[in-house]
Amino acid sequence: MLSVVMPCLNAMPHIVAAIDSAMAALAGTPYEIVVADGGSTDGTVNYLRTAGVSLLEGPDSSLYEGLNKALAAARGDYAVWLNSDDILCPDIVELASLARGSAADMATGEVQTVAGGKVIWKSTHHDVRFDFNSLLFGVPNINCRIVSMGLLRTAGPFVPGLGLGADREMMLRLLDLAGKRTALPKAVYCYQAHPASRTMGGTWKSYRSVHEANLKLVSYLRAARLDANREEVVEAYAASTRLALARAEFFTGDWGAATATIAAAIADHPMPGDWYRGLSLHRRYRGQASGW
Repeated sequence: MLSVVMPCLNAMPHIVAAIDSAMAALAGTPYEIVVADGGSTDGTVNYLRTAGVSLLEGPDSSLYEGLNKALAAARGDYAVWLNSDDILCPDIVELASLARGSAADMATGEVQTVAGGKVIWKSTHHDVRFDFNSLLFGVPNINCRIVSMGLLRTAGPFVPGLGLGADREMMLRLLDLAGKRTALPKAVYCYQAHPASRTMGGTWKSYRSVHEANLKLVSYLRAARLDANREEVVEAYAASTRLALARAEFFTGDWGAATATIAAAIADHPMPGDWYRGLSLHRRYRGQASGW
């Protein structure tokens, strides 16, 4: 059985299309949709109570605490993540069958981003080597991964304190733990870009929140036991992320914060090697999927 896990909070009206897409795609095959609501007040809970899903009602502290609750309650042998404002692609049954048939720990399909009914970005996971560099500097695309529940139990829960950086941190763990990975031939997932999206809003404010979360991830990784090569990559990532954050702060009108971020970046990375590696890796992976 495939488990579709979804955290949500005040997700109307987008969640209706998200749930409908999953039910339509999975009709005729064993599945469950496990939704963890964090305490919605906009009618989301009333909708979910009659939507035919397994509902876990909050409150919870964050998106990732809700996701952890949904994963803990899931009963399938494989799981896929579905955001409450996105769409599950119609070939998911075929793709989950391929993952199961190959006994993959993790199977990666493609993903696309849609804005105003038009596809504005498509991933190319087949063309990218899945490694530490691509996961830090590329687009992690956790939602297009069909992951065995056994692997997820081994990996453990998301780290809620990392905010949006928790996706990338989880993918780094799966990189080291997934014994067998396979690439899937079709799209698993469709991101819906809209102004209210936390990551696909297309605004400097949304970019700023992403970069702030990525710096939390940097601090987390610095405290971990990494080999020398990975430590160098993390420092390069820290340097390029600070530059990206400063730019987002500048364009949101917070010039004082932008100046402070640049000063902190220079103090934190006085050697030119971090900047060179960071900018080189950023150029290489910018806008690219992180591979399979």
